[in-house]
Amino acid sequence: MKKLKIFQITLILLFIIFIIFFFKSVNYTKEYVVNDIKIIETYNKDDDYYYFTFTYKDKTLDYLYESSYKRNRNFIENMKVIEEEEDFCLIPEGNTLEFIPLCMEDNEITYYKEVNENLRKQIPEEYLKEEQELNETFKDINIYNRDFTYLLWNYNGFYYINNDEEKEIKLFDSETYNVNLVAYTKDYLVIADYDNSYTFDKIYRITLNNGDLKEYDLDRNIYFDSYFPGYEKNKLYIVDNKEEMMYELNVKNGDLEKIKAKMYKNGKWEEVGIKSLINTNKEFTYKTNYNYTLEDGTLFLNYQTSEKKTKIDDSVTTLVRIKDNLVFYLKTDTLYVFNPLKGSTKLLEFFEWNFNYDNMIYVD
Repeated sequence: MKKLKIFQITLILLFIIFIIFFFKSVNYTKEYVVNDIKIIETYNKDDDYYYFTFTYKDKTLDYLYESSYKRNRNFIENMKVIEEEEDFCLIPEGNTLEFIPLCMEDNEITYYKEVNENLRKQIPEEYLKEEQELNETFKDINIYNRDFTYLLWNYNGFYYINNDEEKEIKLFDSETYNVNLVAYTKDYLVIADYDNSYTFDKIYRITLNNGDLKEYDLDRNIYFDSYFPGYEKNKLYIVDNKEEMMYELNVKNGDLEKIKAKMYKNGKWEEVGIKSLINTNKEFTYKTNYNYTLEDGTLFLNYQTSEKKTKIDDSVTTLVRIKDNLVFYLKTDTLYVFNPLKGSTKLLEFFEWNFNYDNMIYVD
């Protein structure tokens, strides 16, 4: 009887070990051909994504899809091609991962919703569905989408708009046109007290998900000749250029601590000399699979370290925020968000942004 129990326990342990190894994620690269199109399929277990390249007519296009590891291989089961003279779109098809059309226009990789009309009309309608636009107005701001939280500077505070309310958050007695010391943390937006002139000893904290306002008195004065290099969770970092100091502000409780100079780079801390931060406005960098750049008014996306750039939109005024796989950007007086799977969506429109937009728009 004792031997039988040992045998049963051994079988169970072996089965558990088999299951662990069977489902354990692994890096891999696999090449195959579908409909004469060469495909290279890669999985990166450290960053949880699948990366594909497709070669057609000596042109290579790429695609990244964030996903947990799957035991499958050869996710592309069929490839469709649509063409208009030298321009073309490749449409990968498979039952496990989500794919989008990948297009080449004027010898440039172009997001499929932005291609010319002759090519676009050949793309299946299922890929071209647009989200229903709202038509609401608050304080002369036209609202087309409430999927995000918006905090819009109105010179003495913010207009706050989210999915179910809008309100005004008044902060300062006098109008302030240039507010540089505003920053995000994970859950909050933080702004220095602009009712002061040369230094501040108070900060305001606005909770992003509900607009609640709280103020904290600091235990020292910090010069406005400072900048926020970034945050980690709900701790905000401050570089005081005049005093040549770096501070860590716990935004949850208002505690301020002088610290050794350091930078947060792609998920890791690195100690640096304070002199290297003074007057440089160096910013923390955050780990992401998506890189957005604005070049001469044109918005591009490239994946990870790939040098292949996909053209997203042109005539862009400025980038407002990059968060995870999303980029929020302004075109004249209209705010948009781009999602790699859905394309660009119009969010807000405000005539004032034709004239003033720097440090005016915050979105989460």
